[in-house]
Amino acid sequence: MRDVFISTQNYQRFEAVFTDLLANRYGVDMAAVIGRAGRGKTTASERLATQFPEAIYVRPLDFGSPVAVLREVAFVLGGVRPRMTSACYEVLKAELSDNHKVIIVDEADRLGLKHLNVLRDISDHFTTPVILVGEEPLAGKLRQERRLHSRLRDTVTFGPITPSDVLYFYRKALAQAITPDQSKKLARHAEGDFRLVIKDALKVERIMAATGLKQVNDQVIDEVCKA
Repeated sequence: MRDVFISTQNYQRFEAVFTDLLANRYGVDMAAVIGRAGRGKTTASERLATQFPEAIYVRPLDFGSPVAVLREVAFVLGGVRPRMTSACYEVLKAELSDNHKVIIVDEADRLGLKHLNVLRDISDHFTTPVILVGEEPLAGKLRQERRLHSRLRDTVTFGPITPSDVLYFYRKALAQAITPDQSKKLARHAEGDFRLVIKDALKVERIMAATGLKQVNDQVIDEVCKA
């Protein structure tokens, strides 16, 4: 199976919000990307960071204090993790002075309100868009504080992977032209989780290698989906 990136419907909505935030400043320059685990949020975030030099991808690892998040942003932007808050802001000032950046913060659902307000401060102070990416609890946290929720220009919900996404994935990753019915069955079996789509595709590949098949058939799909 080839390592490919699939521009799913979820990714296309994410990219549209990113490009809007990049192009326009209205004073409501934050957005949220929310969805269950396994639907491709992190992959989409990393893809944007590789495709757009203006995209700054941050995945905080130390959630002990709000300063830790600020320090991680400073490291991604400037390559240093200052201990003091003021020094972190100096790094941000130097790196964000042109205002042509969008900061994407992954796993934001794991952050507390104090951490999220640090990111709001960054967005406000440097007129820099911030996209918060996380699972469903993130939405509830943002609603707890009006000053956070009111700054969201848009919210993208990562829905289940669609049959058309699955069909396109098999064409690109396995060079297999599966049927619409087969893609529907695979999407249903994966319960909307793109990670499970990949795992099922690996099973399909193993079955085909073991049986010498050159084309996916209904029997292969049924074998994969019965588990």
